[in-house]
Amino acid sequence: MSATPLPSDFVFTLCQPGAEATLKREVARIAPSWAAAYQRPGLVTFRSPEPVTPALVLTSVFARQHGMSLGTARDLEGALALLERLPGPVCLHVVDRDPADPDDPTAAPHVAALEAALRTQAPARFTPSTTAGEGQLVLSVVASAREPSLLLGCHVHTPGRSPFPGGRFPIALPAEAPSRAYLKIEEAIRAFALPLRAGQTALEIGAAPGGAAYALAQRGLHVLAVDPAAMDPALLARTFHSGARVTHYPIPAAELGKEPLPRPVDWLLMDVHLAPQIAMRAARKLASQHKATLRGAVLTLKLNDWAFADRIDAFLQQAREMGLVDPRARQLGSHRQELAIVGLTKSARSRV
Repeated sequence: MSATPLPSDFVFTLCQPGAEATLKREVARIAPSWAAAYQRPGLVTFRSPEPVTPALVLTSVFARQHGMSLGTARDLEGALALLERLPGPVCLHVVDRDPADPDDPTAAPHVAALEAALRTQAPARFTPSTTAGEGQLVLSVVASAREPSLLLGCHVHTPGRSPFPGGRFPIALPAEAPSRAYLKIEEAIRAFALPLRAGQTALEIGAAPGGAAYALAQRGLHVLAVDPAAMDPALLARTFHSGARVTHYPIPAAELGKEPLPRPVDWLLMDVHLAPQIAMRAARKLASQHKATLRGAVLTLKLNDWAFADRIDAFLQQAREMGLVDPRARQLGSHRQELAIVGLTKSARSRV
């Protein structure tokens, strides 16, 4: 089977459904020569004046995955024809671009059926694993239950990308987790490779009812949960491994500091319903109170107005002023209309 030259004039990007316009504004700043081309919920393609290859790297907050576009196909036969352009074998990622339940990590029936059909029709073209390895060529077949057309794209997997289909991490929400905040913190830990360790302490602002606190305590971290709203009683009553517990402070964050906390704070987490600039000011104040021990922060910012996305550079500057070295912003698969700003302090980076 021969392979035609790989370069293409088109780039594919996957994002959260609803973030397409924001992604296009971001790309207009990053790559002003690109022109938006094809768009569907969760998918935007761009035309580049210069040919691109699978080695393309787009540093984007809102693109969960990206690469060189091979084009669209109407059906399985058309997809197999596009596949002729690739040398094999490749890592196959069949992606549901707008899943009915984005919190369910299992493949939807149409995705599972499409992957099975591709592997049956072209078994020698794909590696057995769907987890990409460094330097591996990855084929993304982007599908939707709402329409039959498929888009095919490819990229070379590199550190910093999710190795899983669609750039999502396959994290299931445990039945005992008090909320889906569990998903957000677990994905942030994995996406940013955060060096959390058992025995450390996290100060969480906006903790109720306790989804993220549960995830952290499961990892052996002590959690100081600050929120005037009620926490899950079973979570507060439980002792986790390494003696980890969740301690609730039913007060606004502004009241912290009047009395010393029982433990030095290693990690600062914030997920509150405040405008991003207000949340960042509050985070900066808290970080200054714990700068002697702080290792890093995970700050979830609510984009109640998508226009806030145009101020990410300012938010990152505020994160640097908090003491975070090279903070990064990213919209994760578990996010809705929000994003995370994450970073480590200088002392933590020196220990990684």
